[in-house]
Amino acid sequence: MSSFHINAIAIDDEPSALEVLERYASKVPFIQLKKVFYSTAEALAYLHSEPIQLIFLDIQMPDMLGTDFARLIQLQKTAIIFTTAHAEYALEGFELKALDYLLKPFDFARFLQACQRAFEQTDRKTNEEEGSIFVKEGYDWVRVNLDDVLFIQSDTNLLFIHEGQRRITTRMTVQEMLQQLPPERFVRVHKSYIVALAAVQKIEKHQLTVGKHCIPLAAAYREEIEERLLRRKK
Repeated sequence: MSSFHINAIAIDDEPSALEVLERYASKVPFIQLKKVFYSTAEALAYLHSEPIQLIFLDIQMPDMLGTDFARLIQLQKTAIIFTTAHAEYALEGFELKALDYLLKPFDFARFLQACQRAFEQTDRKTNEEEGSIFVKEGYDWVRVNLDDVLFIQSDTNLLFIHEGQRRITTRMTVQEMLQQLPPERFVRVHKSYIVALAAVQKIEKHQLTVGKHCIPLAAAYREEIEERLLRRKK
């Protein structure tokens, strides 16, 4: 597991609810609950001065609904996990792209599940900003620099990541890999192949040339390839 921490705050007008969040957060090694607030106004002032990545947010607050607060800070792109006793706000919460919706009273296992979602999102964003991802090869985690990747080939539940001078083998599906790759840089061209758009040198009727390799091009993906590489729409 990565060593980075997620800086978080909690907002709730009930002291007992905040006590539960503080107790649970203390058991999660990658969550640092920096501060708790009884008021959205105080929390908003804090957010303007401190880098916070995650908010545990109650909805029924006396000064402002948690959903309205979430809209207010949308541009900050801070992840939100709603913590509420009111199930009727769930649809609105997910429309606001909340990471999770914890219905009180929730146990530690459910809290940990929500935190894990926050970890995965933060880890993915960090790796994308760094231009790399980590994959598991055998018992080790290996960094893959996306600039070096030519193509990725699937064989059942194994993926072979081809770089210029290296091939990395990892146990993962094509769909799982696509979820980790920046879509503006990589595209699926066949049920068993993903290619780096920048590495494509030739487009033929049924195949692509990527480096020294010929990659099959399925008819179902040809239109997207032509649109993205030739800027041509059918």
